[in-house]
Amino acid sequence: MFRLNVARKLDSKVLERSYVELRLEGRAGTLTRKEAVAAAAQELGVAPEKVGIVRLDGQAGTTDLIGRFCIYGSAESKKRMHPRYLEERVLTKDEREKLRQERKKAATSTPTEEVKK
Repeated sequence: MFRLNVARKLDSKVLERSYVELRLEGRAGTLTRKEAVAAAAQELGVAPEKVGIVRLDGQAGTTDLIGRFCIYGSAESKKRMHPRYLEERVLTKDEREKLRQERKKAATSTPTEEVKK
């Protein structure tokens, strides 16, 4: 794979999550968000569904990335606390379009059912 270094790790017992910064060496411009989540999960020894990506930052003059991740205690706590828009950024274009169509369909079908009652 590629080389990862844990730059910083902070634990929050109240929120049941950890905030982790990883340095991904030599991956600027070639790494997708899904690959970053999988690499962070493998490096930290947790399931990928418990890892939420916050951001990937490049650095001037290097090919390294700084990845900021939240590691949750369970998949349910991630679903409850991790911002939905950050999860949508991990999806492929086709998956995002499908999700958008489902939301649009749900939004248009809900008002008509309420009128019938």
